[in-house]
Amino acid sequence: MKNARKTAQKAYHENCEMILQGYSIGIHHYLENYRTSLESIYYPQLFANGSAEEIQKWIIQNLQYLSDDFCHVFYVDSNYQGYFSTGEVVDLRGEVYLSPSNFNDSNYYVSDMQYFSMADYPVFFIEKPCYNSEREFNGYLCASLKISVLSKIDEKIRIGEQAVPVIIDRAGLILTHPDENYIGKIYIPASKKYRKITSDVTAREGRGYVETENHLGEPIDLFYTVIEDCGWTLAVGFKKEYLSAIYTKVDIIKYLILLVTIGALVLLLFCETFISNYFYRNQLIEPLYDPLTKLWSRQKFESEAAKILRRNPKSKFMLIDTDIRGFKFINQNYTEDEADKMIAFYARILNDIVQEYKGIIGRGYADHFYILVKIRNVREAMNIFKGNSYLLNEMIKAYEIPFFPKFGITFCKPSYHPEISVKELIGQAAFAKSTIKDNMLSPYSIYNARLLSKINEERKIEQCMKSSIENQDFFVMYQPKILLENETIVGAEALVRWKHPELGMIYPDRFIPLFERNGFIVKLDFYVYDKVFRFLDSQIKAGKPVVPISVNMSRNHNKPESFMMEFMRIFRRYAIPPYLVQVEIIERSVMNRETLCEITNALHKEGFTVAMDDFGSGESSLNMLTKVPVDVLKFDREFLLSSMCENGEVEEKSANFIRTLVKLGKNLDKETVFEGVETQKQCDFLRSVNCDQVQGYFYSKPLMEEDFVNFIASNIKENEK
Repeated sequence: MKNARKTAQKAYHENCEMILQGYSIGIHHYLENYRTSLESIYYPQLFANGSAEEIQKWIIQNLQYLSDDFCHVFYVDSNYQGYFSTGEVVDLRGEVYLSPSNFNDSNYYVSDMQYFSMADYPVFFIEKPCYNSEREFNGYLCASLKISVLSKIDEKIRIGEQAVPVIIDRAGLILTHPDENYIGKIYIPASKKYRKITSDVTAREGRGYVETENHLGEPIDLFYTVIEDCGWTLAVGFKKEYLSAIYTKVDIIKYLILLVTIGALVLLLFCETFISNYFYRNQLIEPLYDPLTKLWSRQKFESEAAKILRRNPKSKFMLIDTDIRGFKFINQNYTEDEADKMIAFYARILNDIVQEYKGIIGRGYADHFYILVKIRNVREAMNIFKGNSYLLNEMIKAYEIPFFPKFGITFCKPSYHPEISVKELIGQAAFAKSTIKDNMLSPYSIYNARLLSKINEERKIEQCMKSSIENQDFFVMYQPKILLENETIVGAEALVRWKHPELGMIYPDRFIPLFERNGFIVKLDFYVYDKVFRFLDSQIKAGKPVVPISVNMSRNHNKPESFMMEFMRIFRRYAIPPYLVQVEIIERSVMNRETLCEITNALHKEGFTVAMDDFGSGESSLNMLTKVPVDVLKFDREFLLSSMCENGEVEEKSANFIRTLVKLGKNLDKETVFEGVETQKQCDFLRSVNCDQVQGYFYSKPLMEEDFVNFIASNIKENEK
């Protein structure tokens, strides 16, 4: 019987170890998915050579591709400045989770539990090291996740309630536990007998087995191990009563029955076959294959693609990164199961096409797929791609839920670029894909020198934008507004221009969209306000005639109190009445209507007037007018230009529509202004529909300060005659 007990105990320990390892692999698999998600936006060339602001812009543009579980995504430079996906820049010096030594043995790092200044809940971080072109460490790409997300992982991989996994970080803090009160604390058993077996001791030891008690005071056998590539410890407790039950059986029945008892225990504690099948089914044991699509994982794809490139240095290859437009919307609106079915369907038809051309394919995070195909030449490859795209779309049309894929493409000949990695090729394809945005007419984009040139141009602009503010390379021009009733000047719009000493004249269409993406437009706005207020103040003090000046508030302002505080701080530097300043807001901003309304009311309270810019462009909504109490409606120049016939007359349908909009403005007691007026016929038409004011080249182009002062003076003299 003694031997029978030893056999039973050995089987018991083996199965406990097997369960422990199964859970450990499952948790590792989920953490690996988070790492893969973060790496999906890692573009080596950009992170090696780009500015921190450019990297921040890239992160913001690609947030849609990241895990929904990520709370904050940010880049930390070598000076420990954090550039967040929210647009904020935060000093992170002294944060213990940021250290180059974290990456001595790995290319990613999972932190212990942290209390983060950007959040009011405990988090942990997934981090990836960034390197410059000389492979020197120069920063971190990070994502924060709520500690509570680990409990969701626990629920997904757990089978039954008998063996409950507990995750412990390096410091011994409990990250998951059946009783939430223990999370974030070091566990100390209540009984003196086990008092020394604390969670921090277990974390230091890393792997082993010990007899102790659980939080309910029940004796348990605790098996624990380090989770692969993570540094955390996984502990699973098995109640002593299970082994005691076996011993009781052994003492009563013969050795033959013992085998049945052990079988019962194995069944109770998830027999090896069942658990192995479970983990294999869910791809928790073998991470080389994606469990949903049965395709290679991204890691396996990268490994195999690298081998192919090494073996065929003189061949040409096409690498494709593809995903589904608006997949997050589909996932949220058609349930996760339906989204999974869509992914599986898309994977099947992609795989069929790829296999036809003897290529390889892998699945990354969510709806991301990667394809590598050997080609003879680029032209032939693109013709084949376009033909297959047509067939692909025809097959997709038959699917019950409409969806539209998009593709980023890059080409490579290994002998030309022997140092390039598969990650870098994926980064190139991902960047090309990111330029498609929402243009449904462009399902694909190719990475080429033009895109690289655009990156370099934007990088140059971003590198000198701050110094140009300090050196006052930005300047303001003024375009007059004319009252149609008597053609007198009644105001002007302040327009910013940029003349750099080395780059020359940089026009707004090149820098405004870039500044809106990287957030620098906010600083430029306040710079312009100061210039305009200073100009008005100087004119008033010199006794010269002045007219109201309108200034633009970019779409990036989303905090009314912060905006008004800085706006008024600048305004109060000068002795000018508020009626001389008009603020032009735009509805297609990051602000919601309530925020726009709050800012408009705050400006009114201080005595300023407010105009809605680009009204009628197709992006402003009519019902918004009743919610945001603006004083002026400004109609975009494109709206007027698109309404003209070849002979310069306004089309009849467009004329009726413009007449209706102007009448609507009148009924709501709002002034109307049309931009882009360039012909006499346009002026005559707008006068006939009772439009109040116009601005455009017909009366004047944007003017420098001195020319604008002269324009006001000459206009006044003409009217005095």
